[in-house]
Amino acid sequence: MIQSPTRQDRDRLEAFFEAFSVSTSPGNSGATGSETTLSLVGHDGDVAGIVLDTTRREAGPAELLLEVAIDFGGAANPLLSALPARFVVDLDDQPVLRTIASAFLAEAKGQRCGRQVAVDRLCEVVLLLVLRLAIERGDSRPGLLAGLSHPGVQRALVAMHNHPERPWRMEDLADICGMSRSTFMATFPKVVGVTPAAYLQSWRIASGQRALLRGEAVKSAARRSGFSSPEAFSRAYARQFGHAPKEALAKAMEGRG
Repeated sequence: MIQSPTRQDRDRLEAFFEAFSVSTSPGNSGATGSETTLSLVGHDGDVAGIVLDTTRREAGPAELLLEVAIDFGGAANPLLSALPARFVVDLDDQPVLRTIASAFLAEAKGQRCGRQVAVDRLCEVVLLLVLRLAIERGDSRPGLLAGLSHPGVQRALVAMHNHPERPWRMEDLADICGMSRSTFMATFPKVVGVTPAAYLQSWRIASGQRALLRGEAVKSAARRSGFSSPEAFSRAYARQFGHAPKEALAKAMEGRG
């Protein structure tokens, strides 16, 4: 039997930040369809709220203090499609996040040495804490956020995220969740919106894509992401992205050159 994830494994959010290169740029550049915006809003220069927006609407009546475009590493990141169109955080009851957001604003508006490094790091922390709140609040709609907030289903998701290379059986995932197989098979699609097998397949393809973008060979990417062969990976990849994985690898190597 496959063991439950250990304490050394990544948690619900770490897998996404490690698997996908989250990057930021000033303002809403609209460079790719995978971008969303993170805005700091408030009054008289004081941060009062944060808006994570995938619809590129205006931040609202509050003063817009800062806006950055967030790229979640491509459309294959399932977290992107799981986000609500607009997620608003009132910082009145979030003192830690408010302090970090204020530091983020100060660095972004300043010109001190090391500014860009500080801005990048602080933005990543702000985004992580906002996503943590989104998970903790859950979502009434079926989807990834609902799954990550479900006490049982989240365990299966974390296991798949941490170890896509493992030959997961539904019995293994059900056991990790503390459910019978039948209960797990009924609960997972009700909460996440797709079957466990479909979600695992999509995560494996995304994992393989990230390996290719790091410059790994197709064979290595297939093995790392849990496919039985490079051919099986290539077929699944082509069905989802419309081109062979070799093309993605070639572009990655071209960018490095």
